[in-house]
Amino acid sequence: MQRSIEASRSGFLFLGLVLYALAFFFGAPAAYFPFAFFLLLSLGALLVLLLHNALRSRWGIPLEPYLYPLARLLPLMGLLGLPFFLFLPELFPWARPGAALDPILAHRSGYLNAPFMLLRYVLFFTLFSWILLKLKPGEHRAEVGAWGLPLAFAAATFLTYDLFMALEAHFYSASFGAILLLSATVLALAVAVALAARKGTPALMGQAQNHTNLLLALSIIWIYVEATTLIIIWGGDLPHEVEFYLKRLEGPWGTVAALWAVGGFFLPFLYLLTNLPKRKARYLLPVALWIPVFRLLHLAWYVLPALGRGVVIGEVLGFLGLGLFFLQRLRNSS
Repeated sequence: MQRSIEASRSGFLFLGLVLYALAFFFGAPAAYFPFAFFLLLSLGALLVLLLHNALRSRWGIPLEPYLYPLARLLPLMGLLGLPFFLFLPELFPWARPGAALDPILAHRSGYLNAPFMLLRYVLFFTLFSWILLKLKPGEHRAEVGAWGLPLAFAAATFLTYDLFMALEAHFYSASFGAILLLSATVLALAVAVALAARKGTPALMGQAQNHTNLLLALSIIWIYVEATTLIIIWGGDLPHEVEFYLKRLEGPWGTVAALWAVGGFFLPFLYLLTNLPKRKARYLLPVALWIPVFRLLHLAWYVLPALGRGVVIGEVLGFLGLGLFFLQRLRNSS
């Protein structure tokens, strides 16, 4: 019986790997969006865990069985991201022939070059793995949370610059990393709350108000950074930065922007302000399931226009493959 269960688990993992590999046959950009989503989900889980440990919180205890498996997939995500270094010109303008003729890309070439980027990539994931080794389920490691949270956030910020902001040739924003990481933290927290509420975790029942308030607070901080960045760039009429938003506020991407703004912030914000989710955990489940859908739209709005793609079969295969990895990991931990 045990052997058949192990064989089934191995089969799911193998199938997930095959589906993810198949996404590359539709071009590296097709696999990049699914990779980005699950990488940010894992990073968000790590940041929530570090916050939980730093505060010695009670609200994080019922979420640990879901946050730890998600965060511990970070080393695997690091490995699954390595193949993209074989396709850098398909993804990044700075890696394409003729990039040296662009004054801005030429100026950034000391930082944005393949060997240095690979070195940073390896160092960042080594750091994340080392921090994860310092954390243990069921124990409050306040000292690890205290130094690990700012260190992991700083490293993840530079990682988002390398992997996502550099998809655009000329765009730069110091708040870019904070926007994606705050969004990732809301995503990971919502996923963990949804899984705990679905399982009817007894310890969750007394923490509904804390989880509601935390989702509310992180969402407000995220939308504040998002809105102020847009206002500063638009008001300053910065040409390269405004170009980034023009590409995403016209045509169908403008509709996507409206969807994630309304569905990803305003509607959950209004619901979380009510007393229902604060009093009973089961009322948190609908909004905790709702939030990840619009986090996905938010990330698509940032990443896909830079890749010049929509969501087609390659992206679907990538999501199915990585989704199987993550679901199997959560099942193994439960």
